[in-house]
Amino acid sequence: MLRGESDVLVIGAGPAGAAAANVLARAGVDVALIDRARFPRDKTCGDAVSNNGLRLLQELGALDAIKREPYAEVRHGIARFPDGSSIAREYKDPGFIVARLTLDDAIRRAAVAAGARMMEGVSARELIVENGRVGGVRGDALDWRAKLVIAADGYGSLAWSHVGANPKQGRGLAVSTTGYYRNIRFPEGATNADHYFEADLPCGYGWIFPEVSGVANAGVYLRRDAYQKLGRSLSDLMAAFVARHPERFAGAERVGGLRTWSLPIAPARFPASAPGLLIAGDAGGFIDPLSGEGIWQALHTGKLAGAIAAEAIGHGDLTPEMRLRFEAECDRAIRRPSRAKLAVQDALQVFVAAKLYRIGPLRAALRLAYAARAFEMTKA
Repeated sequence: MLRGESDVLVIGAGPAGAAAANVLARAGVDVALIDRARFPRDKTCGDAVSNNGLRLLQELGALDAIKREPYAEVRHGIARFPDGSSIAREYKDPGFIVARLTLDDAIRRAAVAAGARMMEGVSARELIVENGRVGGVRGDALDWRAKLVIAADGYGSLAWSHVGANPKQGRGLAVSTTGYYRNIRFPEGATNADHYFEADLPCGYGWIFPEVSGVANAGVYLRRDAYQKLGRSLSDLMAAFVARHPERFAGAERVGGLRTWSLPIAPARFPASAPGLLIAGDAGGFIDPLSGEGIWQALHTGKLAGAIAAEAIGHGDLTPEMRLRFEAECDRAIRRPSRAKLAVQDALQVFVAAKLYRIGPLRAALRLAYAARAFEMTKA
């Protein structure tokens, strides 16, 4: 039985949790970081990190370690339509494609180097709530007390029942499947991140990302409400996507099986805090509904949660005013832009289904919006 206490306990050592623990440790706060996995561990993902995400990794002291491992640069984002037309933008600074095995371990190690106490292979089962305030977590072999808890434990977070969250309802969830392929063709350049908007992928897209060590990440992503109406499996949609693009996949070989996962997307319809509790990363529903991106959001909300938690420990309590500031910043940086992106996502579905991409002026307007970062909040 693992028993103990700390000023702050962070549940989940992914990007959000490790970022929060890093900030707290640097502030001199006694912070414990727990995860059910043992690192390094892989995670199903598209493996893309935006250039603004890389800036946050630099601030956390993790970027140099990532650069010592295999990665690919992304210098152009390209949106492609069924008639072969496309719109593109060049990034001021490149983003990266980097395996989560590498990325997450680098962020975690930076947190430990900053002074966070890391406990691996530890499963938390429930929050400890006394007199309405979160004061720790329990597990089958865990009883840990803390003045403040940060839940960064992703999809199905322990915090969801406490704050009344149910992202599975409405438009609060997306689904995705991904595979790794050798010998994918890159006729227009090896640093392009290609997003294919197609009729059988409503409120979503298919992607092909640059190769890392000779293997490319490709997959499909859809908002769950649109996916359910299709009545087709993700593996079927992936197979159809591959078959539609022999110019890319002819001669390609998949390495391993397809992997699927669910993404609680913003704007979240539930609070990201409660007395004694802050919620960060995927656990807070902080995932871009248009792109499915979540790394920048995890790092941003993790850092913010760490800073607010450090202030709360110094003050002696996580006050309602501190919680309000945390919620307001999450709303400003992620939820509010994401509400607009849901509207863009719906409009793109009509744009593709009605073949409006064939109309020159409409495509030109979309190109201008894309170049002006109208659809992006995490890339410069």
